[in-house]
Amino acid sequence: MNNQIQKETTETHSDWQSLKRLWNLAGPLKHQIVRGIIFRFLQSFSLGLGYGVAIIVVTTLVTSQGSVTKDWFYQICFLSLLSLTGQLVFSFLSSHKTWMASFQLSSDLRIKMLRRMNQLPLGFHLSRHRGDAVTVLTTDMQTVETFLSDGLPRIAEAFGLPIAVLTYLIFQNTALFTAAAISIVLSIPVYIIASHKLAQLGIKRQDTQASAAARMIEYIQGMVVIKSFNRLAKGQEDFENALNDFRNLSNKMVKQLVFPLVIFGAITLLGIPIIFYVDSHLLLSNSINVSLFITALMLIYALYSPLLGLVAVLEQTRMADASLTRMNRVLNAETLSEPEHSEKPSDFDIKFNNVSFGYNDDQSVINNINFSARQNSVTAIVGPSGAGKSTLLNLVARFWDVTSGEISIGGVNLQQMKTKDLNKLVTFVFQNVYLFSGTIMDNLLIGRPHATQDEIIYAAKMAQAYDFIMDLPDGFDTQIGEGGATLSGGERQRLSIARAMLKDAPIILMDEATAAIDPTNERAFYQALKALTANKTVLIVAHKLSTIKNADQIIVMNDGNIVQQGSHTELVNCDGLYKNLWDKWSGAANWKFNPLKH
Repeated sequence: MNNQIQKETTETHSDWQSLKRLWNLAGPLKHQIVRGIIFRFLQSFSLGLGYGVAIIVVTTLVTSQGSVTKDWFYQICFLSLLSLTGQLVFSFLSSHKTWMASFQLSSDLRIKMLRRMNQLPLGFHLSRHRGDAVTVLTTDMQTVETFLSDGLPRIAEAFGLPIAVLTYLIFQNTALFTAAAISIVLSIPVYIIASHKLAQLGIKRQDTQASAAARMIEYIQGMVVIKSFNRLAKGQEDFENALNDFRNLSNKMVKQLVFPLVIFGAITLLGIPIIFYVDSHLLLSNSINVSLFITALMLIYALYSPLLGLVAVLEQTRMADASLTRMNRVLNAETLSEPEHSEKPSDFDIKFNNVSFGYNDDQSVINNINFSARQNSVTAIVGPSGAGKSTLLNLVARFWDVTSGEISIGGVNLQQMKTKDLNKLVTFVFQNVYLFSGTIMDNLLIGRPHATQDEIIYAAKMAQAYDFIMDLPDGFDTQIGEGGATLSGGERQRLSIARAMLKDAPIILMDEATAAIDPTNERAFYQALKALTANKTVLIVAHKLSTIKNADQIIVMNDGNIVQQGSHTELVNCDGLYKNLWDKWSGAANWKFNPLKH
């Protein structure tokens, strides 16, 4: 995947390819954007009508003073009013169509991105820094939205009036047309070079901006740790360094673009003296009349000024293309395979059959794992840090797919079940609890949206959470802030357990779920858990060995392998890793701190 990202980072597209990529993104909204572009063309032509009125007035006054009548004056006023009205009306219609289409597109695309992120394995998200997804859904999406609502119409506007001017000149005089077009033709290669340079830096700039966003999120979320360890200066320095990288890359982009864009503008505007020379030569040689001579001079700026506006659209196009490339990393990422028909398990036994797994091809995390977790039983998984315990739970929840072997539930391979069906069977209580901003009730209802009040209270009591909830000012309606910031770690963990209990799935996966349960509630909590797990399959990872003494079986892991398996009594009465862990845990549990003893 990293190689794919690197490839996308260095790959560049031509302007035409970029426009096609962005245009194809519009999908069914293309017709609405086309109308907006047409209205912007008409706005440009309405502006051209204003130029035409000015030309008529000047040439008439210069060449035929006597023809100026009251009717002629009324005609000029009417045409001027028509030009102004056209610009206002078509500008409104263009903005309305393109902005409404871009708003709808960004809404649909955000939903599509979120659904895609939900389909991707957890490993995809863990391999990216936390600011990347935020930047994709905000800054990158905004960049694409702005291009479709403003960039495309500005391209139409930039070409609308020049096309009208060149069309007029080619029918009036070939030499004038050639003089007007030559500088445009000469400036095209310079424009392409500038566009290519911007394309090379565009994706890097967007990635650097995402990195800066990640540093900002990390700095804010880690404020408590940063302050407690007096690392404010270091945290701020890391954030500033990320911003400096973004600034430096932006400056580099500007420096590399200044020269070619200035050259582009200079060559384009070179058409002004060329037209003036050719126009004067034709007049002096009696090849054109005074009226066409004046008209050609007045049309110079109508021809070149809109084209210079393409410089700004160039940046919009390239930044939008870079943002689209970053979005495609999500949209084109490989998802977990989904079977056409989801098989239904006969029971809720979990079986690992020769399962091996690695987060990448170079390193294996677990090796050739074989064991069964029977329905209506508790299987505990213990071992030192890094042994692969949590990985086993993640594989059962299918956050990743196994590298080899298979995991089955009730005789059905996980890969033969649709993700939504598997999710209904499994409840996962994470070690790192996350609660959503809102009330306690809102967070508990995530487990079962239509649960009754009695069911919610029962789950809260079973998780030893009811008493502290009722001590809060508004009970179950208490606002807990983002991430449950107003609650203690133990309170957050018990709420997450209540949420899992309320879901009442037949398979429960618990990763250090009891870590923040205080000793007073530990026994009651485990008894409640035992009652709750009747007729269910429970896999629990625990470092606090006292909580899993009564497990039906204990799997002992080390370095990605199962080294022991049995009940607590069996394992503690024989030499091995479990007995060693138990002796160390028991010694630590009986250790007392006496600061007065020297």
